[in-house]
Amino acid sequence: MAQAGAAVAEALALIDSGHVELEPNTAYITEEECSGCRSCIPLCPYSAIAFLGDKKKAAINEALCKGCGTCVAACPSGSIQQNLFEDEEIFSEIDGLFARDAAVA
Repeated sequence: MAQAGAAVAEALALIDSGHVELEPNTAYITEEECSGCRSCIPLCPYSAIAFLGDKKKAAINEALCKGCGTCVAACPSGSIQQNLFEDEEIFSEIDGLFARDAAVA
């Protein structure tokens, strides 16, 4: 009973605040590259991906996405990216590590 009361209090606090903060590292789809294969849809543990029949492309609901990266790793066309974890950012970090190691040596 106490846990239910605490859950209700948390929900009311979110409603009273008037806004909800979302994680900044949600996934997004580059529509031009999406092949519409739908392989990402059943893999999403948060049911954040839907198929748009009119466009024949997948779409991510950023309000439901928690940024786990499952769809990013599974996308065969590479059309799904994740904010704060784009390929260019990761490669830049790796290059920075190599440059630091070269300077130390």
